[in-house]
Amino acid sequence: MTYSPSDHQRRIDEIQAAIRAETAPAPKPSLLKPAPKRSPPSTDPLDHHLSEELECIRRRLELLGGVLAGNPLLIQRHATELQSIDLINQVLGHISGIISSEDKALAVEQVTLRELRSRLQRKPLPTL
Repeated sequence: MTYSPSDHQRRIDEIQAAIRAETAPAPKPSLLKPAPKRSPPSTDPLDHHLSEELECIRRRLELLGGVLAGNPLLIQRHATELQSIDLINQVLGHISGIISSEDKALAVEQVTLRELRSRLQRKPLPTL
């Protein structure tokens, strides 16, 4: 035996469906920003080779920083210098990403270090 609603119940279901369709809540806006537009990779093989070399230097510098940071005495005496190694590492990573991008201006826009982004976007100094 299958369920068959009465005409009255069918009418109530139709009315409720219509009300729900009219008052359906609008989708909530996302709390997250949409992902920024990314530049396609550069088509120049030299750009990729340069980027790879910078990444290699960055990894070696990161290993060096890790070794130095493992020494409590060095941390106590040279904390600022160790932070400089980390900053240099970040700058190298951003420059590597810019070099490997086809749209370098867009890649510069996405640099998260404000000071570096400002330096890269400034007008060139006049030549003497």
